[in-house]
Amino acid sequence: MFSKKISEKRDIWINRYHKPPAGIGSLIKQEIKNKKWWIPVSIKTYERKPNDFNVLAIDSSYQMERLKNGGLFYVVRALGLNGKNEHRELEADFDYTEGSAHEVTSIIQRKMEYLEIKLARKAISDGFNGVVLIDGSLYGRISHLIIESPLSNDREFFIKYYQEVMKLFKLAKENNVLVIGISKESGSKFFRDFLIKQIITLPEVRGEVSDEEAKKLISTSLDRKREAFEYVKQLKLKYSNIGLLEEILKELTTPRPDYQLIEASITEPGYTVPLLLGPSSRWVRRIKQIEMDPIGYLKTQFPILSNNEDFLKYAKVVLNRLKELPAIVSFHVLPDKRDSPLRIDVPAFCIGSSTKFQDVGWPEPIDEDISEVLSIVATGYGGLDYHNIWLWKVDREVKFHRREFDEMYLSKFKELVGVNLNARDYRRVRFV
Repeated sequence: MFSKKISEKRDIWINRYHKPPAGIGSLIKQEIKNKKWWIPVSIKTYERKPNDFNVLAIDSSYQMERLKNGGLFYVVRALGLNGKNEHRELEADFDYTEGSAHEVTSIIQRKMEYLEIKLARKAISDGFNGVVLIDGSLYGRISHLIIESPLSNDREFFIKYYQEVMKLFKLAKENNVLVIGISKESGSKFFRDFLIKQIITLPEVRGEVSDEEAKKLISTSLDRKREAFEYVKQLKLKYSNIGLLEEILKELTTPRPDYQLIEASITEPGYTVPLLLGPSSRWVRRIKQIEMDPIGYLKTQFPILSNNEDFLKYAKVVLNRLKELPAIVSFHVLPDKRDSPLRIDVPAFCIGSSTKFQDVGWPEPIDEDISEVLSIVATGYGGLDYHNIWLWKVDREVKFHRREFDEMYLSKFKELVGVNLNARDYRRVRFV
């Protein structure tokens, strides 16, 4: 059956994979090759000796099991390697949740991020002063919605999460610690969005539509897609020529990652212009709610915990500090033309900018020196198999194998609570 599907859809899949919607593909490629937005350079120019840097590389992993009574047992661990020095964090818990499988997986992944942040913060508190490398996006870590967790005994998790994020950034800034997030084949599309903003006002793109109306279309498309398509219909009634705006809207509502765009457009090593990133429209709405009425927000988003006055006092203090979050500077690096681009995230203060997260709207260029960041990326690049040698090493060490989870952690948990089952025979779970 799969062979039949391949025969039927081969050309469709190839076309869908490689090409943006007709009409704007060449414009985007032309824009991306503009010397202002793509800086062609041999990344090796920035390469130094690994020992030139004092690097703390951090990664994490997890295992979990849903048990027959509906409970969830999970273990999350994070590891930081700084030469021969090791830093470790571990969280193991048994809890109940009304969340879906997707929500459960998501919250456990947030637990991984939380432990990585906590580990970095504690290492700096203990005197580490160098470069903190985190596997993944920093932007993603400060753009989660602050809502009640689906874990019954850890509902305030996202309040603790943001509290830890702000502690890390505060300490990093005070101690001049460079914090870098590196992602391989990230699903981000901020660079694509930025390029579209650059071409949206070109006469061949907007037709007879005014600049303001064209810009309104891309703003609306971010989180009110149905309204954006209705807006295009109105423009078509108003103007005889709306250029390529309908194709622009189709592109903006297609989750096409930046790395695919770069792979299709760029044939030489280099990096994209560094961009300041701010919150999503949804995040902005939540922040406005928080600023106007933090207690009201908590009562809406934390329906169970908000009955606790102590929680409200504690959470309100954390929420009031969200305005201190720094903007994140993001860009992509293509270290080798045969490889995929790496997404690089750095808090703005690490490269000399005081811009705050909530003060940034659409992605905008930043003119600050990123040579030190490029040196870390270039020195850590280990070829097609190792996008970063420091992160590769810590990933190998922290990886959580199922057998280890079953034999060490789950068996201990069973012993503790008096569960009698074989490691793989969860259907026989019986609590006594």
